[in-house]
Amino acid sequence: MNKHINFEDNIFVLDARIRMIHDTLTIEADPGLFLEKTLDDLEFISGVLDVLLANLVENVKLIERAGEFNNLSDLEWQFDQLLTRFYNGQGGISAARYPDIREKILLLKGKSAARRKTIDDSRVSGEEAEPVVSSDELSELLKGL
Repeated sequence: MNKHINFEDNIFVLDARIRMIHDTLTIEADPGLFLEKTLDDLEFISGVLDVLLANLVENVKLIERAGEFNNLSDLEWQFDQLLTRFYNGQGGISAARYPDIREKILLLKGKSAARRKTIDDSRVSGEEAEPVVSSDELSELLKGL
């Protein structure tokens, strides 16, 4: 199925969710109420990042592809920082207080690192991509100047 994905809107929504979780950790929300939901949200964000990256890697003809790789890279960095804070944090909701969660966070950090590597590798190979305007077309366009 080859459907259109609006990368900018999806990245915006994920950014907002990451900031919301960051705020949840900052204000030390009650873990009895928010711990399980926070873990679900982290897994959801990781899954959506997987989908977005796979679609971006496949879509070599996307006009703003390099920019979307940059946006996705920034978002992935924010997600990794959130996971690190969750893992090392001392607040009410943190993996330090719940050792069972530490493995899950480390797994999510591993997936994040793999996505960042894929982004970096795709950026390098994407630089060799065919230009949007061929040299013949460019010559034709610049003829009258």
